[in-house]
Amino acid sequence: MPTSAKSNACRPWDDEQVERLKELIASGASAVRAAAALKRARSSVQVKARKLGMPFMASRDAKRIRNAKIAEAESRLAR
Repeated sequence: MPTSAKSNACRPWDDEQVERLKELIASGASAVRAAAALKRARSSVQVKARKLGMPFMASRDAKRIRNAKIAEAESRLAR
């Protein structure tokens, strides 16, 4: 039977998962992506990130940055 995020709702965070969460946030991963990678609920990773002082970037800001990177890469290719 597959493990769902709901069955992990009260599971404590271990040091390895906290480090992985920090890495995911630093790499620009979304809360949804981090939740999937850690097999936890999105709300759980968002709360933990805030408690660590490393909240996830707002979706709108992440999209703006991603689009800027794409535009920059396309302009380099056009040269």
